[in-house]
Amino acid sequence: MNNRKLTFPEFPALHLKCCFFIWGQVTVTQDPEIKSIKQGETVTISCKTSQPISGCNDCVSWYQQKPGEAPKLLIYYIRRLQSGTPSRFSGSGSDYGSDFTLTISGVQTEDTGDYYCRSYHNGAGPTVKPSVSLLPPSSLQISGDSAALLCLLSSYSPQGALVSWTLDGSEVTEGVVTSAESEQNGRYSRSSVLTLSKARWEEGELYVCRVTHDGAPHEASFHKSLC
Repeated sequence: MNNRKLTFPEFPALHLKCCFFIWGQVTVTQDPEIKSIKQGETVTISCKTSQPISGCNDCVSWYQQKPGEAPKLLIYYIRRLQSGTPSRFSGSGSDYGSDFTLTISGVQTEDTGDYYCRSYHNGAGPTVKPSVSLLPPSSLQISGDSAALLCLLSSYSPQGALVSWTLDGSEVTEGVVTSAESEQNGRYSRSSVLTLSKARWEEGELYVCRVTHDGAPHEASFHKSLC
């Protein structure tokens, strides 16, 4: 654990500390060690992990602890403010990176306390890329008012696979429903469905399910005219 201190000429010191939760050999470092600022100024606290996170939802969060009190969650999911956290606090960093920051814009006296960067890594084992398959609509579906394509992701690790759709080269977001990830024996899976009107289905030609996992792209495609 690294002790970091921020001093204010006009009010008590704000101490910065770094804690970390790890699976595997991961270390966390935090800067700056000492800063002197005045009330109303902006301060940025940096947190760096020795291994990048892998897009998991709850990999990086920030806590504040005041003397005699339990730690209080300020920011989760890298940048989302916990309910009750003042808007002068903000977090930043990449969903697949190793560098993260907590910024306090316009420091107030009540911001004095200890600050913790928590980095959660969901495994230090090898990355297993997902198997991606795309299933076209059934003939029964096509004869109705809509058509649905199903994209299946299976047997990957770590979690954090992201799914998007394109139709003839343009991204499609309407009509997309993606499931939560499920886990079995350390491997993950999820599915995504793209539902289109019959007219749009008949107009389209190339449907692509794009997957980003552990920073790498994967995809499965369906050419309607080739069926």
